[in-house]
Amino acid sequence: MKRTNMNILKKTLILLFVGIVSLSFAQDINEAGTAFNDGNEAYKAKKYAEAVENYTTSIDMCQLIGADAADLQSKVEAQLVNALYKNSLTLYKGKKFDAAVEELEKTIKAAEVAGNDKTAKKAKAYIPKVYSSEGMGLVKAKKYDEALAAFDKALAYKEGCVNAYYGQGLAFKGKEDIDAAIKSFEAVVANGAGKAKADKTVKKAKSAGQKMLEANAAKELQIEHTQKAIDYLNKSLDFGANSANTYYMLALAYNKQKKYADAISAANTGLTIEGADQSSIQFELGKAYEGKGDSANACTAYKAVVSGPNVKAAAFQVKEVLKCK
Repeated sequence: MKRTNMNILKKTLILLFVGIVSLSFAQDINEAGTAFNDGNEAYKAKKYAEAVENYTTSIDMCQLIGADAADLQSKVEAQLVNALYKNSLTLYKGKKFDAAVEELEKTIKAAEVAGNDKTAKKAKAYIPKVYSSEGMGLVKAKKYDEALAAFDKALAYKEGCVNAYYGQGLAFKGKEDIDAAIKSFEAVVANGAGKAKADKTVKKAKSAGQKMLEANAAKELQIEHTQKAIDYLNKSLDFGANSANTYYMLALAYNKQKKYADAISAANTGLTIEGADQSSIQFELGKAYEGKGDSANACTAYKAVVSGPNVKAAAFQVKEVLKCK
């Protein structure tokens, strides 16, 4: 009798234990599902940070439950990737650059777990963009060293990043490190060649490089450093040969060096470019021909000076010096 009662008690306890475990399991998986649903609601409301938190909680619960929650866990992991990516973009738009990068790195890891190669690729591509944007903001604030550090981070993630090289060039320009700026702008051109998406940045780099060199050439001319000016101007032609002012300054510099043939060549090229200051270039052309001993062409050039600050000087050469007919 005692043995029978003992067996009944054991069976009762076992059934009670199984019932408790089953109830606990059901509660756990339900809670994991609830966290998943809460995450979905937050995602729909574009509350991506909240969605990430809920999805992470759900995954933690699924991992504790084990194999029985595997299907749910797979669904949550897939949606976590989307929430992380969206949240990283939100942080980026809010100019929280470091936090955005951290979230993008989490996106990559989560995408690898979920087998989402497409989003992993997008996240990897976005990281250098974030650092480049941060760098450009620092350039505008004239925090050039900090900007350069940001661009270095971008290049560490993506070798040959044209946006990073362009910003780097602007930062070096701001620091008046002309040689370094030239190398950065050249890197934009080299790495962006033949790439449609990089075309706009390549054009900006060429324009920035050309204008920087032209401006520095003008400074060198003012202090009579004619050869340095010529070097800058010739280098500027690598970035763009459509500036009449470049050829005007080349003619001016070559005249100062008495390299009249070079001055004539530069002046004639400048005259063919739309928007050229014809009178200023013609005055330098006249000086070059005069220096070369070609009075006839000098007269023609001086007579073409009809506006600007050199009109009287050109007229004097025509009437008093060359005695032009």
